[in-house]
Amino acid sequence: MTEITQQQDSRRILIDTLSEINDPKNIIITCDVGFNYLEQDKVKVLNLGVTEQSSTIIAATMALSGYTVWLYSMINFVTFRVHEAVRNGICLHNANVKIIGVKGSEKYKFLGFSHNLLWDNEEIEWLEKLPNIKCHTPQIDEVKNTVLAEYERSGPAYIRL
Repeated sequence: MTEITQQQDSRRILIDTLSEINDPKNIIITCDVGFNYLEQDKVKVLNLGVTEQSSTIIAATMALSGYTVWLYSMINFVTFRVHEAVRNGICLHNANVKIIGVKGSEKYKFLGFSHNLLWDNEEIEWLEKLPNIKCHTPQIDEVKNTVLAEYERSGPAYIRL
């Protein structure tokens, strides 16, 4: 079997930082992506499959029950596809959900609009109009401090990795 190489990038820093925090109230919800990053034992991970709308509402519900939820998927899946759930379930309830959007690589270009942005800050411009959410686009050397700051801050956030 081929071993998966785990390179150091912003996603690895996110997971390593959450592992260092080691808080049982931290939980990652993923929508069927990020497997080689999420295989660890210090943060609970729920892979709910390709159920972005439901996953967003579940994330809001868990956050309103006392968890810090890190909703992790490709940018389009956690912002555009679920915009109403982010607006109503997360932002308007000021739920402690940290939305983690990861960019697809060049390998995703052939999948078209559903997997790609039309312009670089497309999702940021949309999210910044919502109430209570704080948006971050950290450089790789800023990821750890961004994650730590958002862990300490209660309320919705979007972190683009």
